[in-house]
Amino acid sequence: MLSGEARMGAKDMRAERDRFVAFAFSAADLMLEVSGDGLITFASGAARLIAGCEAEGLVGQKFAELIDDGDRHFLMNLLGGLAVGGRIEPVTVRLLQADGTAGAICILGGCCLPRQDGRYYITLSNARLPLAETALANKRDYQTGLLAAEDFETLAGDRLKLARELGSEVKLTLIEIVGLKELVDSLPPDESESLMGDVGALIRAKSISGDTAGLIDTEKYGILHANSIDQEAVAAQVRELIKQSGVPAAEDAAKGVGVRGATLDLHQKAMSDEDAASAMAFAVDRFASEGAAAFALHSTEESLKALLQKTVSRVRALRSAVSGRKFDLVFQPIVRLDTRTLHHYEALSRFEDGGSPFETIRLAEGVHMIGEFDLAVVHRVVELLSERRRQGEILDVAVNLSGHSLESSVFMAALREILADDPGLRKQLIFEITESTQITNLVHAANAVRQLRDDGHSVCLDDFGAGAASFPYLQALEVDYVKIDGAYVKALQSAGQMRDQAILKGMVWLCKELGIGTVAEMVETEDQARLLLDFGIDYGQGYLFGYPEPVPQMEPLRLDDKPGNHRKPGDVKLKR
Repeated sequence: MLSGEARMGAKDMRAERDRFVAFAFSAADLMLEVSGDGLITFASGAARLIAGCEAEGLVGQKFAELIDDGDRHFLMNLLGGLAVGGRIEPVTVRLLQADGTAGAICILGGCCLPRQDGRYYITLSNARLPLAETALANKRDYQTGLLAAEDFETLAGDRLKLARELGSEVKLTLIEIVGLKELVDSLPPDESESLMGDVGALIRAKSISGDTAGLIDTEKYGILHANSIDQEAVAAQVRELIKQSGVPAAEDAAKGVGVRGATLDLHQKAMSDEDAASAMAFAVDRFASEGAAAFALHSTEESLKALLQKTVSRVRALRSAVSGRKFDLVFQPIVRLDTRTLHHYEALSRFEDGGSPFETIRLAEGVHMIGEFDLAVVHRVVELLSERRRQGEILDVAVNLSGHSLESSVFMAALREILADDPGLRKQLIFEITESTQITNLVHAANAVRQLRDDGHSVCLDDFGAGAASFPYLQALEVDYVKIDGAYVKALQSAGQMRDQAILKGMVWLCKELGIGTVAEMVETEDQARLLLDFGIDYGQGYLFGYPEPVPQMEPLRLDDKPGNHRKPGDVKLKR
């Protein structure tokens, strides 16, 4: 028989046990004990809600079989790297139901305690947070399990904003693994699959909640992570993975597979949430397009801070220019090559700080402000067209639209709203689709182009032939005109001109077969103009016909010159 003191001791122990159980269930829906060899040895909690079966039915199962294929490699790598006494920060995973179908989205945590024979103690909670659901609904790379670039930017931006609101310090690390693709291609399929899975699992494990890591581009990766994560340690771990494949891995790519990284501190107090998100988006965009060269990945922390501060300063200046319309427009004529008569003008942007328009547009695309800027330019041009019409004159003007803008349904709705009160101006407003950034959703873009043409606008595909995407664009987008990249015009009279001429003639023939008008840009000499006309190109643009000017330098059509209040191409003669 127990003494009174022993009974009190046992009662206290039960109370302590019950208290810990209560704490555990307040933080989790299901608790699992998993042996070192991966078998579930204990389960308690809302197993039917989480796993689709009773808790007793989980005992004896392999823990890995509870996890969805897309998260299994990542999670087992995470557990495999967990040291005794270590803890898994909460990560988002999807489970499998007993019948193999997709199960609940869960927040998973865990630890490996001392003196427990290597067992893992894992908690699972049903994720009811929109961010968690969004994270697993996003597009992922099938080899690494990492987010696709666009989804990474979006989700990382949301997590960055939340972290800053909570006062958490987060950083963006960009890692380039030079030569990884060549290595993977040289390995047997099972080894290459395993290596890419390990690389993805390692990078994902360093991110916030396991879901703010992305594949930015081939061999380029991004991680939004806690302040405690060290970029050099991550790079060293990647190098170790590469070495396990039997290939040298070093900072210098010339000595093997090169692993390089840069980290940007996004918690600087001088930055607003909006500035921080813009800086991150711009950094990711530059890293994708230019790689290590854009960030001087071996530079010091101070130079990286300077880069970030410069980016924030440029973003603020751009935001001010867009919101206050602190930019100018100049107009360059586009003429018929056969008659030298005006067809239309192109509106080109110039900025008060004298900065490169191309770099400014790239910045706007990188920080997702290009839609606002495109709309601001359209507003200015529509105001000009309306004013000239009130004066009894008709102008046709082309405005550049970024491929990013074209893919946005919100942008398209706002664009159509601008002309809702004066639909008659639509025939005077031409849109040139630029190729400074690649269009990722050609179906959306094709629908947008079709909508613009149905509204009465003409559409031109700019810089044709400059990028690998030009011909897919031409196949997908039903446009009225194609503007051939100026590099082909410049090469007309240079060494090796026969090859360039053959390519140019081929592009012109293709456009004529499709019933598409052709425009040549950067025309500066009469010899160039004559050759282009001989090749069958319809229109020309360049210094030969007119410099960009604040006020159009060709006399527009008067409303009383032609019936129908709108001219036909070629009706207006060039001022001499």
